[in-house]
Amino acid sequence: MIKLHGASISNYVNKVKLGILEKGLEYEQIRVAPSQEEEFLKISPMGKIPVLELDGKFIFESGAILEFLDTIYPQEPKLLPNDPWEAARVREITTIVETYIDIPARRIYLLSTRGKTIAPELIEEIHPILIKGVKALQRVVRFSPYIAGPNFTLADCSAFANLSVIDEELRSIYPDNHPLDQLAGWKEYYEFMKTKEGPALVEKEKQTLRKILARAKAKID
Repeated sequence: MIKLHGASISNYVNKVKLGILEKGLEYEQIRVAPSQEEEFLKISPMGKIPVLELDGKFIFESGAILEFLDTIYPQEPKLLPNDPWEAARVREITTIVETYIDIPARRIYLLSTRGKTIAPELIEEIHPILIKGVKALQRVVRFSPYIAGPNFTLADCSAFANLSVIDEELRSIYPDNHPLDQLAGWKEYYEFMKTKEGPALVEKEKQTLRKILARAKAKID
């Protein structure tokens, strides 16, 4: 059986979980945090999550995991379309979401989730970077009804897992000029995805864990 190592609070664990659920694969989640312990580095060289375990072998990096699963479990939906142009578009969308939106957004929202002060200069610096990324994403998305077209793909795994967190975490930081408010079709897409069993489960598990962590932090404070 597939074993998915990682916590449901992680965007990239959830990215992989969305693909597993959508393909209807049986799996077991091993709830672990990122670690620099030597034993964990043997299965995840950077000490990151997620890690996929199958038949005693391990794969790290969410994109590599999903492409591997799509290869050995070729049933629908195909996370990467057979058409090379459509597959390239899926990879383009995924790259924009993760590299040009999530990476800069993390410079802010990770501070916020850890209860640290965010310098106004950083907030001002990151905003145009996010706007540029969102505008690029707007040029390639379709939302018909999925982000890359009529079928669920790897791009949906990434977009739902990452953009849902960015939307929520940056609302209090950019209340009047949230970058995702400039992505036409995003809100409708987000609501549509939550009607699906897999995304709804992932969202529920994520929110439950967030509440648990918030209560634990409040007790410490």
